[in-house]
Amino acid sequence: MGRWDSPSPTRARSRSPRDNTKRDGKRDDRRDRDRDSQKKRSRWEDEDEKDDGKRGGRERESGRERERNREYRDREDKGRREKDQDRERDRDRDRRRRDDGGSSRRDRDRDRGSNRDDERRRRPRSRSKDRNPPSQDPEPEEAPPKEAPNFNRTTHLVSETNTLNGVVLKYVEPSESRLPPPSPLHRLYVFKSSEILETITLSTRTAWLFGRDRLVADVPIDHPSASKQHAVIQFRFINKVNEYGEREGKVKPYIIDLGSANGTTVNGDTVPEKRYFELKEKDVIMFGHSTREYILMLEN
Repeated sequence: MGRWDSPSPTRARSRSPRDNTKRDGKRDDRRDRDRDSQKKRSRWEDEDEKDDGKRGGRERESGRERERNREYRDREDKGRREKDQDRERDRDRDRRRRDDGGSSRRDRDRDRGSNRDDERRRRPRSRSKDRNPPSQDPEPEEAPPKEAPNFNRTTHLVSETNTLNGVVLKYVEPSESRLPPPSPLHRLYVFKSSEILETITLSTRTAWLFGRDRLVADVPIDHPSASKQHAVIQFRFINKVNEYGEREGKVKPYIIDLGSANGTTVNGDTVPEKRYFELKEKDVIMFGHSTREYILMLEN
């Protein structure tokens, strides 16, 4: 029996190379298994980490959305609060204005009443009146005289119907138009150089129209420088107050230029257009560039 086949304890303790190979194979298998398990674990861990990363990213995104939603809600709430505050301010202003207006009116009424009371207190009281009140009634004040009705036609009505021989007249007689008194007698003497051409008695009419148009002129003027309706001599009733404060009414002659092209002169002075100019005795009137002189004289 050889050494290896002996049942001695040494033989049992000793190991053969085959046993070593088997043991090494087992170790290698374990190592491979550990490696595989480590690889699997590492794969699982990587997958878990990836899942955790995805979950973290999702959680982060959801957290951002929540923050955005919160900010949006906060803004809306803030806007609503500001609107509510503005409305409350407007209401407060309206109430204050109403209160101020009412108080100011009350104060004004109160001030007016106090001012009236002060005026009444300040008024001096006559002792004679208080002791001996008047037994007679006060005399009524005289009422102002009523104005007499005027039935004359108005200027607008006269201007529409103021035609003569189919020609519309430029001039309308005023309401104070009157006939001159018979004394003194108003006469107009027409001179050319030193020769008397004509004498016109003015007291027979209230107005005399001078002009080149013979259809409407009371005193025609044949000179080419004269207008068709050149001027008018008008008698007017004028009230004046004397030095004693009394009113005196007189009928006086006036001349008015109707806007003629070459004008009207009295004693060498040009008469203003469309305005009455008072005439006096011995006034010399000339129309346009005509050399004829019209002299006003008063005769008893």
